[in-house]
Amino acid sequence: MGIVRNTFAVIVAIAAWQFYAHNFPKTKEAPKVSGYFHPSFTKVADTFKSNLASGKERGAAFAVYYKGEVLIDIWGGWADHETERHWQSDTMTLSWSMVKGVSAIVIARLVDMGLLDYKKEVYRYWPQFGAKNKKNITVEMLMSHQANFLYPCLQAGLIGLDEKITLHDYQKDWNYVEKLLAIQAPKWPAGTAVGYHGLTFGMYADALVRKVDPQHRNLSTFFQEEIAKPLDIEFYIGIPPEQYHRFARYKAASIWEQPFGYMELYLMTLNPYFKIAFEVLEMPDKGFNNPELLSVGFPSVMGIGTARSLAKLYDFIANGGSLKGKRLLSPGVVEALVQPLTQGLPNLLILSSPLSRGLIVDRKKEGQHVVGHHGYGGNMAFADPTIGVGVAYTTNYMGGYLLDDPREVSLRDAFYECFPAYRAQLPPHRGV
Repeated sequence: MGIVRNTFAVIVAIAAWQFYAHNFPKTKEAPKVSGYFHPSFTKVADTFKSNLASGKERGAAFAVYYKGEVLIDIWGGWADHETERHWQSDTMTLSWSMVKGVSAIVIARLVDMGLLDYKKEVYRYWPQFGAKNKKNITVEMLMSHQANFLYPCLQAGLIGLDEKITLHDYQKDWNYVEKLLAIQAPKWPAGTAVGYHGLTFGMYADALVRKVDPQHRNLSTFFQEEIAKPLDIEFYIGIPPEQYHRFARYKAASIWEQPFGYMELYLMTLNPYFKIAFEVLEMPDKGFNNPELLSVGFPSVMGIGTARSLAKLYDFIANGGSLKGKRLLSPGVVEALVQPLTQGLPNLLILSSPLSRGLIVDRKKEGQHVVGHHGYGGNMAFADPTIGVGVAYTTNYMGGYLLDDPREVSLRDAFYECFPAYRAQLPPHRGV
């Protein structure tokens, strides 16, 4: 009985401390909100302010671009919760898995350049990949999370690795990492199920980039030189050390604020495939706030940038690949990138929505498709090709919802409520 009583006392003490720490801040200074929004979207700005005032939000940014024009670019709260450093216009935050969408766009760019073909087998570009019965895996299978298939009694497939690596390995010993990726054996026929490549997705994409790029650049460098700089998009896969002072350090939200989200997250960890997928890396405590580790160009997690830049990037996807004389992708490759591929396949881990060639395909309330990628903690970025907008929400106050974080949903819903009135004010298109 003593052990039970002491355990209960510890649980109560932890819960009481959580409640106090998250509901009684160190100072009474109010978080600031800044930025721009078109007058038609006042409700979006009011919703953003309300989320901050309620305490459900502590630091975030929200941006929407429409056919190359900024409609909303707002930010507020704390970039560092401990020091109460305010979020600024140029504050960057960790995108978590949203960078997988960026990695998919890099692969699409290589397809557009004629250096990759979605329909061809991966081993044709990377011969060593053909080992262990992987010759039938195509580029589009790999990019749509179909190449890893598990069975409870068998060893993991490409969803994980037989040996753990460190981010130091990834940065300093690529030959070792590439060998592990190449010899990994799937244990289920490719194309028969989907399961979330939580950490290996970007690793395989990176390997493909290095193989087919004539300069053999890694995915991070290719993205900077071929996409980010030409399109004026400030987003890094691995943050440059000299930019770390702009980084918004992340903090977990309280269980008092998002209890149902944390329950959903807890239930996900009971999935037998969760451990396989997310124990690929050995990570020290607080590693994702560590500037040395954040500098590693690991394209499954280490995307760092602003909501503004992600919205600008997805605006290109929402508008056929080109805007204002600048070209990201051809219309045909955009169509291939956004087309869902995995409808009807069994979902082994997390992926409840269909996947395209690297993007998640969701439906709005009205039924139209949007494509993009979620990120841990409530982060979200997507393109809406129906109306031609790119949307991004970033936060460093990590919630427990796997999908549809209430903060992000409230902003998204407010935007879609306001958009028809905004579009009705636009002058009619007169053509050429």
